[in-house]
Order: sequence, then structure tokens, then C-alpha cells
Amino acid sequence: MPRPSGEHQPSKSQGTLTRVFVGDMQRFNMVDIGPTTTAKQVLAAVEEQGSLKGWVGTGGWMVWEVAQDFGMERPIRSFEQLADVQASWNKDKMVNMFVIKLTPLAPILSRSNMPSSSPMFSGYVEWEMKRGKWVKRYLRLREHSLFLCKRDNGKDEVFLCSLSNFDAYNVTRLTKAPKPFVFAVKSTDNLSFFENTSDYLHVFACNPRDGDKWVEKILLARSYVLHQERTILFNKSAGGNTAGGSGLSRANTRAGNAGTPQRTGPPPLLTAPGRDDVFLPGSLLRDS
Repeated sequence: MPRPSGEHQPSKSQGTLTRVFVGDMQRFNMVDIGPTTTAKQVLAAVEEQGSLKGWVGTGGWMVWEVAQDFGMERPIRSFEQLADVQASWNKDKMVNMFVIKLTPLAPILSRSNMPSSSPMFSGYVEWEMKRGKWVKRYLRLREHSLFLCKRDNGKDEVFLCSLSNFDAYNVTRLTKAPKPFVFAVKSTDNLSFFENTSDYLHVFACNPRDGDKWVEKILLARSYVLHQERTILFNKSAGGNTAGGSGLSRANTRAGNAGTPQRTGPPPLLTAPGRDDVFLPGSLLRDS
């Protein structure tokens, strides 16, 4: 019986031999991923095996997290540890995977391009307030957090999430969105931490030009907060798993019903069963 695409195998070291796909879903390399293995180290290992030769594209190589259970993907920064990414996956469904792709985001998200301050951005988007129901909202990025309000005057502004524990994703599987470009902000924690599953994932739609800007700004804001709060990731001599000592606060979440958020601060998190029916099956990978 063939193994699932993302299945892991024990290695002789303390790590796990993991399939890392290159360019598409047709080829992969087995890479030993340990508790502190970074995306940069995975790229170096695959390059040493000669698998990055002969590809045509723009930008540079990055490891991508393909969150197939939610139909979305994101680039993983070179300093991020892949074990931390895997910790957010549903272990009962081995459908998520790592894919190495050429992307214009590589130089933008490089360590040398780390922003000196948290990026700010704002504009109108379509927000999926509950599944299949979209409303126009003014979205604001500031202080590495996202806020929503009905109008740009900010009078009814409410807190949505903090990028300490959320990141930007390209949505690759969605139907009936009101705008052509769809992106999401999803928690980097496991879904089991959330009492209300609508707090775990926030989906937006807009035109492609604005969408590219939103994704880039949110990714950079997340890079900034990682650099500020998880300096151990930037210490070349760091050893051991950082999961237990990251200094990160738990993700902020929305409370209340599925309508407009009704608060300005986060409630405590409780445990609840997971949800895996967010999107319909379909193709995942697309060029960045």
C-alpha cells in the first residue's frame, strides 16, 4: 500500500525522515527534520542532493507549508523551525506537507530584509464573517495585529488577531468568493486550542493588486514579531527545541457569535474538538 504523501519515517538520528516535495507533487526528497531544523537547512540539504537544478522561475527558493486540510499555503521563512510548523498539523490526517518552490517572496522575506518596525497597512476587503457569508469591512494592520471595522473612521474598530500566533496564507481552494484574490490569516497553533473554530481562521477577498500587498505586509509583520519575540531563532548557536521557551503569548481570538466581533480584547482559550471541513477538495499548488 502506498504511503500518504506527507507521511514521516523514523530516522537514525533524533529527527524524522520527511518527504519534502520539489516544485510540484511529482518528485520529492527525504529530509531528516529534527526539533530545531530550519527551512534554510532543509533547502541546503535538498540542494546538496541536486534537486534544485534545472528549474525555471522568478525569485528564490523557499519551503512552503501546504495546509491541505484548509486548502491554503504559505512560505516558511528561512529561520523558522519546521517542527514548530508540524506541531500545528492534525496528526490524524497526514495530508499536509512541505513543498519547495521558487517565489518572488524569497528576497522580501529574507533575514537581510527584516523590517526595522512593524509594517502598517489598511483598506477595504470582503471578510467571510461566517462560512459562505461575506461582508465589506475595513481591515487595518498595525502593531503586528489586525483590526476590523465597518468604516475607515475606526469608530467601531475591534481586535481580530495578533501576528504573534497568526500568519498569512494564500487560499488555493475556495468557491464563490466575491473578489478574485483570496487570502487568509490562520493561527500557527493547533486547532485544539480554540473553543470557537471561527477564531482559528479568518478569510478575506479583494482585487489581486491589493491582495498581493496584504499578503506581503502581513508576512513582513509576522517576520518582525518573530524577530522581536523569538530571538533564539536568529541565534546560530541555539540548540534544542524552542517550543517551550519561545516567549510568545497564546493567540488572541474573537469571542461571541459568527457576526461582527464584539470585543476589543481576547478571551481565555479553551479546548474543543477540531474541524476539518472548511473547504471542498481540489487542487492546491499554484505559482507564487
